Amino acid sequence: MSRTGKLTLKIFLAIFLNDFIDGIAQVFMKKGLVETFDLPFTFQKLIFFIIHNAASPFVWTGIFLYAINFFLWIGILSQVDLGLAVPIGSAVYLMVPAFAVLWLHEKMNFFKCVGIFLIIAGIVLLSQSKSSKPRMAEIP
Repeated sequence: MSRTGKLTLKIFLAIFLNDFIDGIAQVFMKKGLVETFDLPFTFQKLIFFIIHNAASPFVWTGIFLYAINFFLWIGILSQVDLGLAVPIGSAVYLMVPAFAVLWLHEKMNFFKCVGIFLIIAGIVLLSQSKSSKPRMAEIP
């Protein structure tokens, strides 16, 4: 079976779903963190951080969503070029600020909005590109 590396609507929607799950997972992780991890790094601080956050259902939900995200992502990568999937997968950079404003009540400023607009423009341009090289058939 040969892979075309072509971006289809099905793959584009899978990448979008992957980004959505990633964004929600990050919100759950952030919401679930009870203690902050101060620098400089020490082993004792790491253990304290893990113990205090391991009981959080939000953290565990985030971990579960990251696991789903991982398996969806490897499915996506088996179908499309990495150089195309990763930039299109950057839509998570749009979703996370929106989710953070909605659910974590974080603030948005002008420069963040301009940056998000530039990311959208880049995603649109990259989604219009084609694979740069033909694929070879897999060896049986």
